[in-house]
Amino acid sequence: MRKARLLPALAAAALVAACGVQPTGVVAAGPGPSIRNTEGTYVLNGLTLYFVSDGRVIPVTRPSEGAVSPEGAITLLLKGPTEREAAQGLTTFVPPEVGRVAVYPGDPSSLALPFSVRKLSNQAINQLVCTVIAASTATGRAPRSPGVNVISPNEDVYFHSCKAD
Repeated sequence: MRKARLLPALAAAALVAACGVQPTGVVAAGPGPSIRNTEGTYVLNGLTLYFVSDGRVIPVTRPSEGAVSPEGAITLLLKGPTEREAAQGLTTFVPPEVGRVAVYPGDPSSLALPFSVRKLSNQAINQLVCTVIAASTATGRAPRSPGVNVISPNEDVYFHSCKAD
């Protein structure tokens, strides 16, 4: 009977001694994690535009004095990345001759282009669509729809969702 009680005690002692974890002090690991909101694109006192980096469409936040209309955001997008953004490898696939576009609120919102949407690359369409959605969200006009109707001058309508990283 004595052996029966001794055996579990020895097994427990062996497990505790065999774990090999030694106590350590505090180990510096750098800054804590940050969280990027992937559900929406609202940025307090900031404007989110979408540019291209390594072929991927990504959000870029610029400071702003409050909400900027979707048309205003597209106007800034058409100007391209700032010098600092370009130095970081950001570019645009939206051609500068896009000119004036109109954004109509709704669910989904509509983006009217002055030329056929077929002239744009997938990245350019994503830049425009994602920027419209971000600006609409920031101004409180966020559609429930995951995309935007893109309208060509001949009134062809193409629905595009935002496909950005």
